[in-house]
Amino acid sequence: MTNVTIDIGNTIISFGMFKKNKLLKYVRISKDQLDLKVLNNIKKNFFKDPKVRSLISSVVPPIEKVIKSFFKNNSVHSVSLKELLKKIDIKINIKNKKEIGDDRLTNIIYAKKIYKNRVIVIDFGTATTFDVLNSKGVYFGGIITPGIDLSLNVLNYRTAKLPLVKFKKTKNVVGFNTKEAIESGFFWGYCSMIEGLIKKIEQEQKDVFKIILTGGNASYFKGIHKKVVLIDEFFTSKALNYILNEYAE
Repeated sequence: MTNVTIDIGNTIISFGMFKKNKLLKYVRISKDQLDLKVLNNIKKNFFKDPKVRSLISSVVPPIEKVIKSFFKNNSVHSVSLKELLKKIDIKINIKNKKEIGDDRLTNIIYAKKIYKNRVIVIDFGTATTFDVLNSKGVYFGGIITPGIDLSLNVLNYRTAKLPLVKFKKTKNVVGFNTKEAIESGFFWGYCSMIEGLIKKIEQEQKDVFKIILTGGNASYFKGIHKKVVLIDEFFTSKALNYILNEYAE
């Protein structure tokens, strides 16, 4: 049995192909690139196995609708994450559960499977999110901050002279030209934010947490915090694959 996971984010759509727990293929496309040609290529490359099944996680309902319609017209079987969530027993402290993004909930479910409790999942996506699994294994709540790439684009768009730079790890804190100053500000600024928010969460919870980093920019923060136990940009796709294996019929 081949599993295909589809994670529809605000900016990026990620497609993963799995055999059991092994990731065989992974493709990320911009939401703006999605068209019939792309969908046909995805079908050709990800749905060769006649026994393939797929799980769709989405925070963008219109895109989810387009993909589901395409699958239905091409006899591709898919299930929505929301259908399987009804089968998953996880306590959630967040007041309005309908507000929780599929990606955030998926990450917490998988973090609980692996580490049981006391975990903060930091996901570097369009927004940078912190989600907290407390000492009792309850999804306690989270933090949402502006994402790295989004912030870089806004800084460039809203200023007359500041260039658009690519996010990177920098050695020096102080830059010696505008480009270096922006690169340093973003890298060390986000490092400081991460360290500061982890400290604030631990003070508020009166506990110590393991840290998981995921998302496209996660690898840049290797070594940034001693409590990081896992850095995996494919964590959300692996979480969806776990849910598909565990709860789909």
